[in-house]
Amino acid sequence: MRNPFIVLLLILIGACQRDQAVGPLDDFYQRWHLIRYRPIQDTNWTFHDTDAYYDLEYRPDGVIVYRRNGASGQGNCCAPTAFTREGVTINYTDWVLCPTVFCATLKKTTITQLSKQSLELSDGYIVTQYEAAD
Repeated sequence: MRNPFIVLLLILIGACQRDQAVGPLDDFYQRWHLIRYRPIQDTNWTFHDTDAYYDLEYRPDGVIVYRRNGASGQGNCCAPTAFTREGVTINYTDWVLCPTVFCATLKKTTITQLSKQSLELSDGYIVTQYEAAD
């Protein structure tokens, strides 16, 4: 009776450890440059091409810093400015508010891929991919 219990326990422990890790979670805390995005149900990427070099930084203290050509500034209307992180889940807690804009923001996104050089986030609607900023 003991052997089947031990085998079952080992199977359960092994199954729990099969969760796919997205990468070292400390790699998240750095500067990121958006390169492309797509709707979650689509396979065609839209490449992000702008008039300047924009990046954002997720800091360990829960602050998001936006930069344009290296100079920090305020994000666009409705852009998140603060967050908490629970594993691979990012919960946004504060946003840039603009008087003439109604923000219908999402409060949560998930880290789906992470390395020192790349970050992919999904909020259930849009998948965004970033590269480590210069």
